[in-house]
Amino acid sequence: MKLIDTNIIMRWLLGDDDNLSPKAEKLIEEAESVSLLVTDVIVAEIVYILRSTGRDRNQTNEALQLISRTEAFRYENESVVLKVAGLLKGTKLDFADCYLLARARKEKLGLETFDKPLEKQFLST
Repeated sequence: MKLIDTNIIMRWLLGDDDNLSPKAEKLIEEAESVSLLVTDVIVAEIVYILRSTGRDRNQTNEALQLISRTEAFRYENESVVLKVAGLLKGTKLDFADCYLLARARKEKLGLETFDKPLEKQFLST
């Protein structure tokens, strides 16, 4: 298993660099099954980059789903990331709030927040 850098994933997702995108594609195609670990920090960067470059919540959700379906990748916390993807698509919460909510639900944890929309979502579960 190897950790994978955000830049490689972004070049693969976006295909926006004539030099690096084909290299990323090749690296991912040739990687062994579930050999590239996508950490939670990398997920946060992916979401940040996608949103800051104009991708909407649905497109961001689709990108996170695509990563999970790609044989080479394994999420550090797949069930949390997939819940985050769904929350990004289905709520107006930001990434950090979606992550907190997904972790709280998965691990059956309490949640302390001053954020009313987050609190409302948390209490509705």
